[in-house]
Amino acid sequence: MTNPAQALRMLVTFGICIPVAVLVGYLLTNPLDYSTLGFLGIIIALLASPIFIKWHYPLMVFSLSAPILLYFLKGTPSLCQVLVLASLGIAILERALSSEHRFISVPLLTWPLLFSLGVIIITAELTGGISFHSLSADPSGAGGGKKYLSLFTGALTYFALTSRPIEPKRRHLYLALFFLPGMLSFVSDMFSHLPSPLNYINLIIPASAYNREGSLGSTVEGFKRYGGIALMASTAMTYLLARYGLKAAVTGGRLWLFLLTIILPFFVMYGGFRGMVINLFLIMALLFFFEGLHHSRLMAPMILGLILAVTLVVPFAGRLPLTIQRSLTFLPLNNLDAQAVSDAEGSSEWRLKIWREVWPQVPQYLLLGKGYNLTADDYSRMGQNVFNSDAAAAFDPSSVGLAVSMDYHNGPLSVLMPFGIWGALSFLWFTLAGGYVLYRNYRHGDPDLLIINRFLLIWWVVHLLGFLFIFGNYPSDIGYFGGVFGLSVALNNGLARPAAQPVFHPLIRPQPVLAPETL
Repeated sequence: MTNPAQALRMLVTFGICIPVAVLVGYLLTNPLDYSTLGFLGIIIALLASPIFIKWHYPLMVFSLSAPILLYFLKGTPSLCQVLVLASLGIAILERALSSEHRFISVPLLTWPLLFSLGVIIITAELTGGISFHSLSADPSGAGGGKKYLSLFTGALTYFALTSRPIEPKRRHLYLALFFLPGMLSFVSDMFSHLPSPLNYINLIIPASAYNREGSLGSTVEGFKRYGGIALMASTAMTYLLARYGLKAAVTGGRLWLFLLTIILPFFVMYGGFRGMVINLFLIMALLFFFEGLHHSRLMAPMILGLILAVTLVVPFAGRLPLTIQRSLTFLPLNNLDAQAVSDAEGSSEWRLKIWREVWPQVPQYLLLGKGYNLTADDYSRMGQNVFNSDAAAAFDPSSVGLAVSMDYHNGPLSVLMPFGIWGALSFLWFTLAGGYVLYRNYRHGDPDLLIINRFLLIWWVVHLLGFLFIFGNYPSDIGYFGGVFGLSVALNNGLARPAAQPVFHPLIRPQPVLAPETL
């Protein structure tokens, strides 16, 4: 007698798998155009779907900081954008099929995120819709949809992370998955050092625009900035502080941790980014006080060590590599190289020119922002990316490439210009509500999560200050904030509440004392 299960497998094999194999073989005999590769990609995705469905959540967490682009897809989306949408879709499907799969509910964050998405959608509809230049058959077609995609996926990152709680035994694993993939950024600085067969890796992790002579953001010939290495060191330092804390790094008895805490900040300065150095300094300073180190016996040794470091660095600051000197130009040092100082001042002046020209335009976009819709003329002007150069004087600072694409290098402007006062209110509502959630989880969360919750709260404070006063970009920062808020909610399984105070119920009630005359 024929086994029904075996017969079904045979039918599936002969009825589906063999025709698909024949079709794939036929396609491979033709030139590998985009449609052929797309079909093969769909086949591979279907074959790998069982693995992805099982491991979609950790893969999504890994992608949040991984600097990987899917160059073979139209528009070159990031791995994060694709996996966030896919993981959230699977989570919604799982919730529809089973009541046991529930999202973690924190209305304090859900409502401002929904309001933000509503503002984005309404503004897009009123300002020309959402168009993708890379998907348009007309080379002169409108665009700007990539920024909308970044906003949507950034906001949905929170919901994807809160689709399930993170088990206590896997907290440190997910913390590493959340931060450490960012260390792959060092590959972007290796383009000129890799042998030619390996250059294709930069299709996935693009080469840095700063690590070449005469690069964007540098007016000094031969001035190379290793932004990928700096981001790798900053990511590693961030993870170590979130995992172990500053006190454990200094007095925990782990020599490797102590050495990394001292060495990594120097590699952070190799990028030449002052904001990155300031952010790391503020995080470590706040951790110093939040962990109570200023009340411990370490206060005097750390002050002496800081004085010794300053005494050694200041006299030799002018002999350090130019990129490190550029990172230190925010300090009152008089012996820095004139080239590094000039490059940093030119960058600051370029930003100030844009801000001075754009701020007077804010009132006309308060009620209805200008959105992200870009015309063919806008794309032609975006090619004129005059950045930090003498040629900038010949252009209206508010109409050069980065300004036209609304990349103002300024957080408030990046919200107000495209989305007006409603976008600003939604962003403030979301970030302040998220800060309150981080504070509650820090004060009332699981004691085993104290180090992580404290770091996430400090990260929010520093990043919000940087967004408002140093450097900010709404499409990317909403993803950063949403990721950190979602991670905190998933680790703490929601919003932590104060522990209930025990109520004392005496077992023996005191008897009333009778007066003598009643005896």
